[in-house]
Amino acid sequence: MDRAMDPQKAYDAALAVWQRFAQDETDTAPLFSSVMTQRLECLSQWLIESSPIVPGPPRGPVAYLLTWVHWARWHVASRTEETAGPKAEHAGEADRALAASWWLSDLDLAPEPLRPLARLFQELVAEGWADPEQVQDYAGLMLDFARRTGSERALYEAARRCRQALGLVEEADERWPVIASNLAATVLALAEGIDDHDDLDEAILLASQALGRLDVPPDELGHYTVQLARLLLIRYDASGEQADLDEAIEIFSPLVSREPVPAPVDDTALYVLVSLLRSRYQLTSDPADLPQAIQLQEQLVARRGEQDDHYVLAQLLSRHFSHTGSTEAMDRSIHHYEKAWTIGETHSTPLPPALNGLAWMLNRRFEHTGASHDRDAAILTARQAVSLMPDDDPTLPSALGIFAAALHSRARATGSMPDLNEGLEIVERALSLPGVAPTDRAIHLLNKAALVTLRHRGEWRAADNELAIALWREAVDLLPPGHPKKSAYRINLIGGLLDRVRHTNDDDPLDEALGVGTVALAELPSEHPHRAGLCSNHAMALLLSARRRPDDEKLRSAVALLDEALNLLPVDHPNIALLLVNRGAAQSALSEGSISVEAGRDWSAAAQLESAPPSVRITAATEWARNAVARGDDRTAVTAYTLAVGHLTNLADPGLERGDKELHLLDWRHLTAEATAAAVAADDPESALALLDSGRCVQWNARLQSADELVRLAEVRPDLAASVQRLTALFAAQDTTDSMLPTVDPSEPDDASLHLP
Repeated sequence: MDRAMDPQKAYDAALAVWQRFAQDETDTAPLFSSVMTQRLECLSQWLIESSPIVPGPPRGPVAYLLTWVHWARWHVASRTEETAGPKAEHAGEADRALAASWWLSDLDLAPEPLRPLARLFQELVAEGWADPEQVQDYAGLMLDFARRTGSERALYEAARRCRQALGLVEEADERWPVIASNLAATVLALAEGIDDHDDLDEAILLASQALGRLDVPPDELGHYTVQLARLLLIRYDASGEQADLDEAIEIFSPLVSREPVPAPVDDTALYVLVSLLRSRYQLTSDPADLPQAIQLQEQLVARRGEQDDHYVLAQLLSRHFSHTGSTEAMDRSIHHYEKAWTIGETHSTPLPPALNGLAWMLNRRFEHTGASHDRDAAILTARQAVSLMPDDDPTLPSALGIFAAALHSRARATGSMPDLNEGLEIVERALSLPGVAPTDRAIHLLNKAALVTLRHRGEWRAADNELAIALWREAVDLLPPGHPKKSAYRINLIGGLLDRVRHTNDDDPLDEALGVGTVALAELPSEHPHRAGLCSNHAMALLLSARRRPDDEKLRSAVALLDEALNLLPVDHPNIALLLVNRGAAQSALSEGSISVEAGRDWSAAAQLESAPPSVRITAATEWARNAVARGDDRTAVTAYTLAVGHLTNLADPGLERGDKELHLLDWRHLTAEATAAAVAADDPESALALLDSGRCVQWNARLQSADELVRLAEVRPDLAASVQRLTALFAAQDTTDSMLPTVDPSEPDDASLHLP
């Protein structure tokens, strides 16, 4: 024993400090002084090593003083460091208080939380730790103590005593399953509390063996089942082995299949099973897991309605929307993100990731409906989310990606250079963050490529296209083989390569696009939500190749791929129309100059699909009309053109500024003249005038200067008016873009920001 400090003097001085603290608990400095710590260490050592006959302070009062001082130090440290828990030098105070209480002759003098442990400890010491049930009870009390105090030492002591109890019984003993399950519980606490996975495999084996032998009430059985599932989920997080997920779901599902789920494990059971189903869906994209997870999470929202419950449900609905295109899922996801944020504001627990998710889904809704207020709200929401996050916030990279995606959407829709430049600044900030994970970096590279691509929308620039392609290639290479999003990222690379093909005579990017598509098709499962977009992009590459070098086999393959893509999506998915437009283009090319009735059917169906975006419906209706004109069906052509012209107003939303309207309508400046000429050819002057009047817009006035003059001309000399229309259509046709729409992945936004919040 260290004799540097006299035990009696140490006791007297420590007692004086304690008495002052008892009178004024705000004066904590003397309690934590270095000299006070030395006094306590001296007294603890003296208590352990001395015998009752050694001169010094009385043992009982020393044990009492040590117990209460260490307990007070732990409480004060916990209170002042509550945001992060007691610091390392204070974390053992609860353990020291417990150790000192074992020397108390009257345990009623100990702090109330310590009494059961100290009392049982003294009994076990007297009996030589021979009773497995008592040893197990002691381990359980120690585990509970560890959970309440955050004591790592108590956690390890609980595990040690559980293992000791298990060693006192044979495996055939009826007590073995409960003791084994309790040992698994301590290992679970170590894994979840301090990330110690050393005994995880042993715990899973013991819990699995015990589960089938437990003879306990349903509620307790539920607890043990939840425990095993959590162990398997932790091991899955560490190893990525799908077998752990499958086993956990298999043993877990029966627990929550009953209505209602038995209390008190109901909420925990639902939460864990939702986590398991979400993890497996992320791994396999199995469409069956997502609806089940949503159904279970809806129960949690109905039971508790807490902030996190709404947030998780919003995430699940967001993924469901990506998989199915369901507008109901999209709207509900937005609602629950808003609810999660509102609850946080009300209770002063703001959740910036909820704003991230809300911004993401508002942007998605804009992409599907064209509603500019959603687009602008997405930008405002994303800006607010980013402003709430410090640079070291782990969710900041995701928030910056979503912000850049929203700015890209408005820049693409309006041509806004300020939005484009700010988007590039946001991406550069994200790429400059320290320690950006490769997967996050890939997302930001995709966003940068999408923004760079917008710079040449008015005038194509080879340098921008080359940069975008290089960024897409780097993003693909950053993801390891087998990564679930690697194939989705290849879709964007194909789009960039096809963009180059359309503007050059270079066949190399076309060959690369075909090669990338072939690789992606081979690695992407048939039911994967990204496969429809991949099939569409690869079909377009085949179509471009066949246009350059006639090849009916490629055209038939393109049609087959588009058939597959259409079969993968629900009939009301917004991207069905886009796929029909592209299939019509492939069927038209396959007809070898003859008029394709099948292409006309596809374009007709796409034009009349109400869930499709206006721009796609206009394209489909225009192609349908041209197909009808070529077949000599003038009446059908007028019907189709009327539908196309009618959607111009949807592009030029009244809420848009003039510049935005002009940009939306720019690609359709030929449409009114073309439609009116078709009506004149059908000997339908009333429709011609109606179409001319309906289509009067910025482009029309810019082309003809005065629509009124043409109307008057048609009244007097319809033949001359028709000639003017034909000339106008001819001039306009020289400005039109390829009717083959650039395709995007139907399951993710085409700005390539594929990160889900």
